[in-house]
Amino acid sequence: MGFDLLNMGSQGLMTAQRQLNTTSHNINNVNTEGYSRQSVVQQANDPIWWGGNQYGTGVHAAEVRRGFDQFATNELNLTTTNLSYATEREGQLGRLDNMLANSAKKIPEDMNQWYDSVKALADSPSDMGSRKVVLEKAKMVASGLNDNHGILSRQKSETNEVLSRTLSRVNDIARELVDVHKALVKTPASGHDNDLLDRHQSLINELSEYTKVTVTRKNAESFNVMIGSGHTLVSGTESSELRMVSGKPDPQQTQLAIVEGNSLKTIRNDDIGGKMAALFQFRDETLTHAMDEIGRIAIGFSESVNELQQQGLDLKGQVGQNMFRDVNDPASAAARVMLPADSTAEMKVFIDDLSKVKIGEYGLTFDGSQHTLTFPDGTSQNVIPSGNPPSFTMDGFQVEMTAPMKAGEQVVLRPTRSAAGEISVAMSDPAKIAAQSYLSSASNTQGQADFNITQPGTLSEFQVAVSPDASQFAVLDMKGNILQAPQPYPPAGEVVVGGTGFTLSQGAIGGDVFAVNLNAADGDNGNLIKMQTLQAEKLMDEGRSTVIDVYQGLNTEMGVQKASAARLREVGLVEKDAAESRVAEISGVNLDEEAANMMRFQQAYMASSRIMTVANETFDTLLNVSR
Repeated sequence: MGFDLLNMGSQGLMTAQRQLNTTSHNINNVNTEGYSRQSVVQQANDPIWWGGNQYGTGVHAAEVRRGFDQFATNELNLTTTNLSYATEREGQLGRLDNMLANSAKKIPEDMNQWYDSVKALADSPSDMGSRKVVLEKAKMVASGLNDNHGILSRQKSETNEVLSRTLSRVNDIARELVDVHKALVKTPASGHDNDLLDRHQSLINELSEYTKVTVTRKNAESFNVMIGSGHTLVSGTESSELRMVSGKPDPQQTQLAIVEGNSLKTIRNDDIGGKMAALFQFRDETLTHAMDEIGRIAIGFSESVNELQQQGLDLKGQVGQNMFRDVNDPASAAARVMLPADSTAEMKVFIDDLSKVKIGEYGLTFDGSQHTLTFPDGTSQNVIPSGNPPSFTMDGFQVEMTAPMKAGEQVVLRPTRSAAGEISVAMSDPAKIAAQSYLSSASNTQGQADFNITQPGTLSEFQVAVSPDASQFAVLDMKGNILQAPQPYPPAGEVVVGGTGFTLSQGAIGGDVFAVNLNAADGDNGNLIKMQTLQAEKLMDEGRSTVIDVYQGLNTEMGVQKASAARLREVGLVEKDAAESRVAEISGVNLDEEAANMMRFQQAYMASSRIMTVANETFDTLLNVSR
């Protein structure tokens, strides 16, 4: 009896000691990040039957249990991912909004200064000093657009660097998780290494900042860790590797991929979640959108000025030349097409109609018989190139195919992406500013046709009249006498009369008259007055916006997106705080509770010690009686 009593006392003592040790461990780690409270689960020993009755045999510590709830932890992981995405998104948009509010605000300021210089020149069209000022202001516009394109390009490169570092850390976490899993495998099957499991959860928590994470049990000792919508990063003691691979057809538009064994599988950038999703969205959507819009502003400004230059006479009586680099020069037109590395196709994109030009990226595929154009919004349409070389027109631009695409080939068309980086002043002689309009006040036009002199000749004054039904046109002298018999409207190409060539586009209405005077007139400022009207002329968005309106729209849109991201971060912060509170209720260490446990287990320890004392005294009594 004394032996059984001693045995039960020692078991109670050991159990209380383990409870005291675990409580001390909790108290020591109260400030350890990621630590989960531990508790000893004690169970009664199996009873014995003796004399027809059941007698208890004491207690033992069954396990040290970790305070953990999978559902609460999953919720914390998800809210961590959402908050990380929103925080990164807000920071990126904040930096871009500051750029647009500071350096990019110079774009409309520089344009307005150019318009002001044109107004000053209109007061004295022959003044060389005023003409030089116009060219200097034009260089400021071009330089400002170049600078902003460069800033956006650098932000894109910096984002790629951050993505590379983030990817490296994710791969490190994957390898660390494998090490934890290997250590767990070495843990005796009957026990659990709670501190290792805490380390495992800390790594998962960090991983959740970078991407959406799903954790499932593979077996008793290890887990499967999946990212995004189900891409396996860690499976037990094996890990995959994330990489950045060259984009197709643009190798600079890198894409996320995962190496699983010997296979390489690309992952959709919008399928990953967390900080990485925000980085990809900023690089592939926000920055490209800003670059496209800044490029559209550059095209709208330079092309509208160049068109008016070609509609006037310079100080020497010559038809005006481009003030800015031609947006449709061969190099610029070819740069708007991204071809695969092994492609033999030759293509160019020419800006055809400013009012219809849209931003974004177009995809063109060829299946061997049919060309399909995919629009920036994801819709698609079959196109049929015609002519020699084959070409087609869409959304204000014309695609010309000098060499055909191969079957199965895909190319990317970017009508405005690089324009802000390419704009430059092509004119160096201020005398070539076309101040005088060769369309005299006798003109009467109500339509939208473009009339341009291509080469001056001996015929310096004439009229081009469109028939009342707009089916024909005729060339007349200033008295109404016919110089060239009526021909079908619009003309197929250049029309030459008396050595003077001109072109006339579609868009005229019946009765339009274009009166031409190529005689140089000192002090004439008719074309400069037209240039001034560009400031308020709604050339963009199908007649709804001025060039400066496009910039203001971009600035407003970025501000709205920033405010939206800030609200999303605030919501994410509240949700994460709530999830952390739920986890803390289960896993957190409460010092008051641990202090109470310490006293309770200390009393149990002392009581078990007393049992052992009683057992010892009983045993001594029995020995003395036997003597």
